[in-house]
Amino acid sequence: MFTRELIISGIFPPDPGGPAKFAHEFAEWSSRKGNKVCVIAYFDKVELKSRDLDRDFSGVSRSDSLLVRYFRMVRAIAMSARKQDSVIAVGAFLETYIASLIGHFQYIVKVPGDIVWERARNNKITELDINDFQEARLGFKYRIFRYLFTQSLKRASIVVVPSNGLFQLCLKWGIPESQLRLIRNSVDLSKYSNLNRDSLNFDVLTVCRLAPWKGVDELIETCSQNNLRLAIAGDGPERSSLERLSVSLGADVRFFGDISEQKVLELLGTTKIFVLNSHYEGLPHALVEARAAGMITVARADTGSAEVITDGVDGFLVKENDHLSNAVTSAISEFNNQSQMGKLAAADTKNRFDREHNFLEILSALAEISK
Repeated sequence: MFTRELIISGIFPPDPGGPAKFAHEFAEWSSRKGNKVCVIAYFDKVELKSRDLDRDFSGVSRSDSLLVRYFRMVRAIAMSARKQDSVIAVGAFLETYIASLIGHFQYIVKVPGDIVWERARNNKITELDINDFQEARLGFKYRIFRYLFTQSLKRASIVVVPSNGLFQLCLKWGIPESQLRLIRNSVDLSKYSNLNRDSLNFDVLTVCRLAPWKGVDELIETCSQNNLRLAIAGDGPERSSLERLSVSLGADVRFFGDISEQKVLELLGTTKIFVLNSHYEGLPHALVEARAAGMITVARADTGSAEVITDGVDGFLVKENDHLSNAVTSAISEFNNQSQMGKLAAADTKNRFDREHNFLEILSALAEISK
């Protein structure tokens, strides 16, 4: 049945990041299902015509002052939501919340993580990990931010989370369990079916935002110690310091920056193993994509990555007191011995993280709140 959908995001391609990727892919997918899709997102120095969209797009420029762009986003959401059958926010949660108070519409949110903690870490307000941060006494600014973020989730008709870890965090924030819906992040499996892995240029690949909690510094040190060639895809505030670290260690590292999906696919096909050393993840797209490509993967046990990897069966998890080096060298050894880990990872991805199945679940949730 034909419906009109509004997708709201704080970021959108060519901006990197999981919410941008989801907003774009879900918009494309839903459009192919015959739905009329409108996207509202912030943009930064990018001409809208370059986005090559086959659907409505309303952009709010980040070049405006904070209050101006906030007002414009709220107004754009409120005006557009009245014309839609359903609304899903994958970012701009506070703006969606305020717009819903004005426009009296229902909406769904898809929560990527704790945006309050991420903002505090990015702004170097805290060094706490995400779990300790939940119990910490916040400054006035972040107490207000936490309150508004929580209110934006409570007002939503359905709160979609990609992992059990985020499910539990939402309960801590006071979100009623009846509002929560666990729908895992997913990938388009067709993109990985014919991936060529004959030519190998790197030993280790990581794809992530270069933020403090991603643990890329430790990964560079590990690869340097074990004479492994490392490819890093992604950009962020830590890039300069990571480049300096690589030079000081004499590490064999190549920084690719933010690259296209096609280039990421090429790297997945030309690297032995994939490592995501992040100390916090909801449920990481990049890790699922690497497993869909049939790669042996390494990630942290105390994160959402533990809901993706079965340790020692289809990948390796680094526990709190373990050394990353042990898991990385074990993964390299498994690759060199042509173990079945990669094939098992690909099979598990097909079973649990297929985009068609999981997007249909989100579409069903949207149908529940349709006018």
